[in-house]
Amino acid sequence: MKVYFTDLTNDIINNGPYLFFTSKVKALDGHYKRFMHIHEDLVEVILVTSGAGDYLIDGRVYSVKKGDLIIFNSFVAHDEHLSQAHVVETYCCAIKGLQKKDLRKNALIPDNASPVFSLGTHFEDVNRFMGLIHSQLASNCKHKDITAQKLFIIFLEYLETNILNHVEIYSSYDNEIILYRTKEYIEHYYYEPITLEDLAKMVRVSPYYLAHQFKKQFHCSPVKYLIKRRIGEAQTLLQNTNIKVTDIAYQVGFNSQSHFHTTFKKHVGVTPKQYRNEYKRNNEI
Repeated sequence: MKVYFTDLTNDIINNGPYLFFTSKVKALDGHYKRFMHIHEDLVEVILVTSGAGDYLIDGRVYSVKKGDLIIFNSFVAHDEHLSQAHVVETYCCAIKGLQKKDLRKNALIPDNASPVFSLGTHFEDVNRFMGLIHSQLASNCKHKDITAQKLFIIFLEYLETNILNHVEIYSSYDNEIILYRTKEYIEHYYYEPITLEDLAKMVRVSPYYLAHQFKKQFHCSPVKYLIKRRIGEAQTLLQNTNIKVTDIAYQVGFNSQSHFHTTFKKHVGVTPKQYRNEYKRNNEI
């Protein structure tokens, strides 16, 4: 996967939503394993152009296929696809500076709305828009950033007019409060030495009850959810910083470099150093 970032003027950045980057995942990339992570200051719009798989978004598992659009608001934890998922091909546009009426900053849809949209007859138009934006930013054209931004603004208006004018809203249930409180604690405090007993004590239930109910709701145990969150944050740091691998291990909550190394390779398939080098090589950093 190769990521293309925009280089826009401050006038554009400071005046409304703007395209931050675009990327494309192809079948030859294999099983693209991006573990649980959160974007604090951007929204991701994902189009599935081929294949099918399962995505974990804010604690819920969604089955997606070609023709589906996925929206990750800022601060929403997500796996970009689960280990058992089939290979999917996708386009991605990342948006910054978004402020829609009646929504919080950097949210494209309400937080209690379904993040997956079946595009139906709109698929070809959306695929064309995202393909044009990606190919423009990947080109050597002199004004590629401005052109991609103009295309993006038209694309965003198309989405709001044709796709986002009807969203499915979820209801909150009292019996989910304990589980979502636990999930949110893990997502935000993953770097602390958290144990199942600590989590159970926090929400005042037994460890057995919490583990059983959490797995039933979110399809993995609290401990596995914590590991996935730590690995996802480590991937973000390996991609976007020059922090030493040893320091990253401790920063995301592992108690030793060897434990981090073993766990990362088990889940991602390569070592942290190999992951960083491959990302830099693919993106010419």
